[in-house]
Amino acid sequence: MDKKLTGFFPKKTGQNKSKTGNTQIQPVHDSTQKKESQSIFDKIPEGVIFTNADGHIRYLNKQAKVLFGEQTEPYRGNEGSQDFSLYLDDGAMPYPESELPFIRALQGETTHAEEMLLRKNDKDEGIWISMTSYPLSNTGNTIDGAISFIRNINYRKQIELSQETLVRKTEALYKLSHNITKAGNNIKILSQSVAKFISESIGDLCLVILKNSQASQVEITAFSDTNPTGNTLMRKLTARSIRVDEEKGLVGGVIKTGEPLLIPSIHPETIRAITLPDFEEIVDKVGLVSLLIVPLRGRTGVLGAISIFRHTGGKSFKLDDQTFLMDIAHRTALAIENCRLFESLRAEIAEKLSTKQKLDTSEERFRAIFESTTLGIKVLDLDGNILQTNIAFQEMLGYSEVELLGRHFSDFLFRADLPRALNLIQNLRVSGTPQYLFEHRTVKKDETVIWVKTVFSPVRKKNGSKKLAYIVGIVENINEQKQTEQEMKELRDRLQISIENERLRLAQELHDNPIQTLHSVMYGLAELRSQADHQLTEKLDTVSSEIQAVINGLRTTTKELRPPTIFDFGLENAIRSYTEDYLEKYPDISVSLSLAQDRQLLPEEMRLALFRIFQQSMMNIIRHSEATDIHVRFAFDVEKVYLEISDNGKGFDVPSNWIKFVREGHYGLAGAAERVSSLGGSLEVESDPGNTTIIKVSIPRQEAQ
Repeated sequence: MDKKLTGFFPKKTGQNKSKTGNTQIQPVHDSTQKKESQSIFDKIPEGVIFTNADGHIRYLNKQAKVLFGEQTEPYRGNEGSQDFSLYLDDGAMPYPESELPFIRALQGETTHAEEMLLRKNDKDEGIWISMTSYPLSNTGNTIDGAISFIRNINYRKQIELSQETLVRKTEALYKLSHNITKAGNNIKILSQSVAKFISESIGDLCLVILKNSQASQVEITAFSDTNPTGNTLMRKLTARSIRVDEEKGLVGGVIKTGEPLLIPSIHPETIRAITLPDFEEIVDKVGLVSLLIVPLRGRTGVLGAISIFRHTGGKSFKLDDQTFLMDIAHRTALAIENCRLFESLRAEIAEKLSTKQKLDTSEERFRAIFESTTLGIKVLDLDGNILQTNIAFQEMLGYSEVELLGRHFSDFLFRADLPRALNLIQNLRVSGTPQYLFEHRTVKKDETVIWVKTVFSPVRKKNGSKKLAYIVGIVENINEQKQTEQEMKELRDRLQISIENERLRLAQELHDNPIQTLHSVMYGLAELRSQADHQLTEKLDTVSSEIQAVINGLRTTTKELRPPTIFDFGLENAIRSYTEDYLEKYPDISVSLSLAQDRQLLPEEMRLALFRIFQQSMMNIIRHSEATDIHVRFAFDVEKVYLEISDNGKGFDVPSNWIKFVREGHYGLAGAAERVSSLGGSLEVESDPGNTTIIKVSIPRQEAQ
């Protein structure tokens, strides 16, 4: 079924017949009254559309014509009228025709602020609108039409979507940095972690391709595919260790030029022509329809490339995807270089300290690496005393080599990190573990504190002895990374504050403009009613009542945007107030409350976050769960604050992480998890299809403060 709004425009109808079968002409209203009515509706700041019982337009006001196009004669018929396409909030799925608000209004149902995307054609980006529709009935209580109020909400939606996109990318990059750190200095683990991250975040098939340092060839180092079949085929493909000339193919071109390549849409036959023959099975069974390749550019040059593909049915890659992937590739390239540098340093240090007979030939090379590297190096005896340091380590702490030699390494550690560091060195001496990764704080000479990452590695005595000779520590300054993590947290907090401020501004805007204007329209209708005939008076009464309903709905919206009871009377009263309004709208649902009296005991930020989570959960229940019974529990003690919402709805499959919901455009629960995380708490969701859904929130009071 075509989901375009073709039924939104009038069709030619025959003349009406009287009960006796004779044709009668419908009376035409006085032109003066008609102009006055149009003038009043043109003053309404929202688009207004009247439709008859068949769903055809009878009248559009000025604002509606701006959105849907000029229609000079309301009764002209279908000839020349413009069709429009309406889509759901994912921007891809057409809005179901039977669910359109004005169609539901013709069936007697009132809808409030249904959001949708309006496009004039498939290539148009479209604008966001909200539609509220009410049925119109005659004196015999028969529905003979509908009135719809359409509002342009494009500015607000763009702000919300851009903020959500920024938060998602910031969170993704933070997660990537965490995965890179967790991978340590193993290039294979690092590459696989990055491939899996890109596959899940951008999708669908990701290949990490690195240059072979010993030949002018490239090979696939890691891969990940969201499609299980694709993953199996790639595993079989990479088992043969395919290597190709780095000068050939699209990947070779990207590595050679250092420039990204984006092909939004590509035919399967073209894919077969430009990829390796081994990829034909993947093209046939899974499908590859969009391609993006970016170089892995580090400090020393291009190390390789990252290729990602979208499977059949997926969206085409865009410039935003390219920009995001370039950022990921840059971080990955730097991490790979650090891994290679670490391995080179460790090999050189081990060779120097354990193989004395090669000292004459390796001393110059070792000294060059030891002194020129940007990583700090310290050589310790088995008791932890410093025997030797390089310039980078001395500059990192602000001490000279003379001031460092002979002192215990723990003298420069932050006091809180001492027990863990001493225990680590003891374990290294006893177990002889190849290496330990230790993130800690160190105190500089000027008494400032910085974060570092130290890899402790034991060096054994020569001639194959199992006894240890030295302990080498390779130190990396990660203070900037730690600051970035703090800035990311601050960014999330600021974005949340910005969203709340925007809610306040929108609430004030609704109160000061549309609501006041609609009151003026009501006065105009009352004046017009005193001059109208009986038939027009009934219609004006109906319109007046519907406009009053719109005013009431707008007031409810302003209250949801900024609930005043939170700040004056606490979270408990805010939840009770919201529940009363909720039950008025949905009287068939039962809500049980068990609420502690918080008053002003909890911080404002925590109360607002918990209320938004409660509000989002109640909206989700109406939209998705089909529940009839809801239980809400709010409590707190000295250590934690608890919020629990459960319902007896149809349930759903809870994902292992929220990225799947976010990629499908469902931000409610993901947003709730973000709010809880910013306060140092946790959110758990228990649900299965056909079973009860329980949302549990726990926030430490001290952490939130």
